[in-house]
This record gives sequence, structure tokens and C-alpha cells, in this order.
Amino acid sequence: MTGRLATNDFAAAATDYSIYTVPTGKVASFTICMTNRTSNAVTVRIALTDTGTIGSDEFIAYEVPIYPGEVYERSGLVLNAGFSVFARASTTGVNVVIYGYEE
Repeated sequence: MTGRLATNDFAAAATDYSIYTVPTGKVASFTICMTNRTSNAVTVRIALTDTGTIGSDEFIAYEVPIYPGEVYERSGLVLNAGFSVFARASTTGVNVVIYGYEE
């Protein structure tokens, strides 16, 4: 698959969401963008894990501030089959988009 791999609009604050899991037999190369649609600063977290449970050593972003109307982006990410991307935001009004390709 190429293009948009996953999206999520955070329905609950301070909740870890499994956003995307690399399918069996695939490797994914992607970028993740988190957008703050609120009028206040928010904080976000992103973790990459192969267990389904986030360990303290699996965060690539932790409590990163995103100001109103701004986007936090991480690119150049590559994961093997079975790995998952988890994300959370401190409030609702934040969405995440993962785009890239699987091969």
C-alpha cells in the first residue's frame, strides 16, 4: 500500500491509541504528523513497539508541545512486520496521519 496508511482523531484525552500496525510480511517506511486543531497548546506522545504494550524505552516523542494550529512531524521512520505505532494527546482536538508505503 502507498499513501495514507492510517489516521485517528483522538476521541479521549490522555489515552494511548494503537494507530497502525505493519502487516505480516511487510516493511513500512512512513511519516507521522500530529495536528493541534485547538486554541490551546497540547502535548503528544508517540511510541513504536512490537509487543502491544508500551515500554518506557519505546517512545520517540514524549510530552512534546504542539501549539495551536501547528503540526508535529516525524519522518524517515521504518518498521518491520508486527510493529505498531501508538500515539496519545493531552486533549481532544488533535489528529494523527501516517503516510508512506509498505513493501
